[in-house]
Amino acid sequence: MKKLRFAFEREHKGWLLRMWWNWAEVAYLLLALRGLKAEIEFPSDWHEHRQGWVRLGFGLFTLAFAFPWPWVVPDDYQCSGPRFGFCFFQDGLHLSWGKSHGKRDDPFKIIQMPWGWRHRKHEVLTEPEQFPYTYRLRSGEVQERIATVKEERRLWTRPWLPHKRESHYIDISFDKEVGERSGSWKGGVMGCSYDMLPAENPLMTLRRMERERNL
Repeated sequence: MKKLRFAFEREHKGWLLRMWWNWAEVAYLLLALRGLKAEIEFPSDWHEHRQGWVRLGFGLFTLAFAFPWPWVVPDDYQCSGPRFGFCFFQDGLHLSWGKSHGKRDDPFKIIQMPWGWRHRKHEVLTEPEQFPYTYRLRSGEVQERIATVKEERRLWTRPWLPHKRESHYIDISFDKEVGERSGSWKGGVMGCSYDMLPAENPLMTLRRMERERNL
């Protein structure tokens, strides 16, 4: 017997009302502050259900609903189908007009808004250094890795405004995969960054990340 089901759950900085029909999700309503959006997505062969989606964002809420669409395209490891439309995200207008493949010439473009942040400077403050890094999985298994670490800083400013944003962090690369997904098809973490605190050196930041971060 076909059934209509609903679920109300917490979403990042908002709430999500979801609707299923016969085990396929067919609509949702997101109550959260988001940019304007008007987008249609057609399925790839990655999707379990052969249906497209229409997503409409109105600022305070986003409404999405599915529609039957039996024709699919190869996924090419992007976990999404062809998209057409636009959305505002952070300081940019994101435009899509086809299937993305993770390449430079994808049918996708971001137009920076005049008031958006502009990247002005990137500084590498130290030479690469190597340190041992230990990560304990939820299973209790311990991963021993070598982390190559550099201290870096980036600076952004807004046009016409005397305001700046600065990021001071360590850039990290591991000699082997780290984290719960190590060895799976999704793959573990091979590199990341972590913000530095005042008076910390790169090794102190790495050790704090070792204590605090789940990978």
